[in-house]
Amino acid sequence: MNANTPKILVFIIIGILLINLIFNVFGSGRGLKEAVRNLETARRNIDTALLRLHDASNRLDSIQADLDRQRAVINGIYVRTELMDLEKKVKDARNRAEADSLKARIAALREYQPADSGIISIVNL
Repeated sequence: MNANTPKILVFIIIGILLINLIFNVFGSGRGLKEAVRNLETARRNIDTALLRLHDASNRLDSIQADLDRQRAVINGIYVRTELMDLEKKVKDARNRAEADSLKARIAALREYQPADSGIISIVNL
């Protein structure tokens, strides 16, 4: 062996270590850049999801407002229907009372026959 052989081996080992160090520094830089890209992609995906959630929330609010308006319309229809039903019941009661009054008047008039009347009862009610 030559006296320069250990020096050459030391330089070779130092060279290998430097090459390994350079690969580690630049290789880890690539890994960091890729991690940053992945984080940016994740942030964009989260932002997109938040926008979609916001849009969905707005649509749900709109649907809720429409349902509230429809509920008010249905309530109005229900109240008007109840009012019309009560008016019909009152009208029917008045008509029944009037019909009963007319029947009583007809019955009273049937019993009343003037003695000098030449009218013959044609209609039997």
